[in-house]
This record gives sequence, C-alpha cells and structure tokens, in this order.
Amino acid sequence: MTLEQKKHQEEYYKAKNRYENAAYEKRRAENEIIDIRNRKPQLINKINQLNAEKKCNLSSLEEISKSVKTNGSFDQSIRDTETKLETASNGFLAIGESSLGKPQNLTTVFDGVNRSSKNNITNAFVTLKKTQALVNGKINDINSQIKNLQTELENKKNRERSLQCIVSEKQRTMNNAAVEMAYHKKHMY
Repeated sequence: MTLEQKKHQEEYYKAKNRYENAAYEKRRAENEIIDIRNRKPQLINKINQLNAEKKCNLSSLEEISKSVKTNGSFDQSIRDTETKLETASNGFLAIGESSLGKPQNLTTVFDGVNRSSKNNITNAFVTLKKTQALVNGKINDINSQIKNLQTELENKKNRERSLQCIVSEKQRTMNNAAVEMAYHKKHMY
C-alpha cells in the first residue's frame, strides 16, 4: 500500500467513524421523537380530563355560591321572624291577661326551637362555606395541573422541533461522510 493509499485509508476510516456517530445520534434523536409523539396524546387527554373535572367543579361552585349568598337573606328572615314572634308574643300576653289562664310568653315558649333551628341552619351555611373553599382549592389545584401539563406539552413540541433539526443535521453529516467514504475507498486500492 502506497503512502497516498494509506492516507486515503485513514480518511476513509475517519469518514466512516463520523458516519457511524451521526447514524447513532440520528437514531437516538428519532427514538426520542417517537417517545415525545407517544407522550403528547397522553398529555392532551389528561388536560382534557382536567378541563372536564374543572367544569364540573365550577358548576358545583356556582351552585354552592348561590346557596351561600342566601345566608344573608336567611339572617334577615331570622331577624324578621324574631321580631314577628316578639310582636305576636306581646299580643298574646295582652289577650292572656284578659282571660282566666296564666298568660305565656311565646318568645320563651319558642325560643329553644328557634335557637336550635337557627344553629342547625347556621352550621349548614358554615359547612357550605367550607365546601366552597374546598372546591375553590380544588379548582386552583386543577388549574395548576393544567398549566404544568400545558407547559410540558409545549416543551415537548419545542424539543421535537429541536430533535428534527438534529435528525436533519445528522443526516447531512451521514451523507457527506458517505460521499467521503466512497471517494477515499476508490483511491485506497
């Protein structure tokens, strides 16, 4: 083998090494692209599921909020009832004084029942407000999950574009190395 043939042989193996390295990197990028393309539909499905869950929670929150808003009118109704009961009690006492029996104060008679009812309803509204806070927290958590998944999806799309560039670059390297290999192989013998 002449010195020139030896030089062509060295250049051939260098080109072959570049070709093999580029082929390996290209395959690795293509495999990652496949993984990304498999993951993207999963991300989209999860985002859609979370959006559906969020919609249900928003609907529930709307209903709970309507119920909580009635708490103000409930308090007013209780005050009105207490005022009317006091008025009726005073009227009943006046009627009772003119009759033979001992008059009873209606406010005293119904006070325990009124307090118990008021406490039960107040507790129900407290529970509704706690539930409202929990649903709000759940919606915030879902929004956070959706945002994270959307960011991941966007990152996957960007990574796929980057990998496509790598695949193209490695293909060019392989093509150039193949041409060099053919040239040097022709001059090796």
